[in-house]
Amino acid sequence: MKKAEKQIVKIVDQSSQELLEGKGLKKTKLRMELMQHFKNARHAQSYGDLKKVLVEPADKSTLYRNLSIFEEVGLIHSINDHTGTAKYALGASPSSGHEHAHFVCENCENVYCVKGMPELQLEVPTGFRSKNIHTIIRGICANC
Repeated sequence: MKKAEKQIVKIVDQSSQELLEGKGLKKTKLRMELMQHFKNARHAQSYGDLKKVLVEPADKSTLYRNLSIFEEVGLIHSINDHTGTAKYALGASPSSGHEHAHFVCENCENVYCVKGMPELQLEVPTGFRSKNIHTIIRGICANC
């Protein structure tokens, strides 16, 4: 099992309370609800997706602040799928050593984390320095 897969399993197996405590975060109702939702989500979530399902009321800045904090501590990662809407999924960012690709459905625009990322051997031009690689696979998901 790869590092990214092990991290997701570890996150899913822990309670929301344990995850927040382990990262030194306060256990607010909103954070508990967000963590539980991410653990159950089948695809990456946009702000709009989250706003629709949250029971605990949260204004835009509060929700984005919590998403930012979750991302900083490695509980979730954001995905730029070039639709203009950031999406968030469980687990640390691929650029932080948890490499995986993302599948973007061209029909419904849902984004899915993809397991089994092969190690890439890319040669950037002389004098260039790469920082990270984000792999986006586009197509039609099984639901569409």
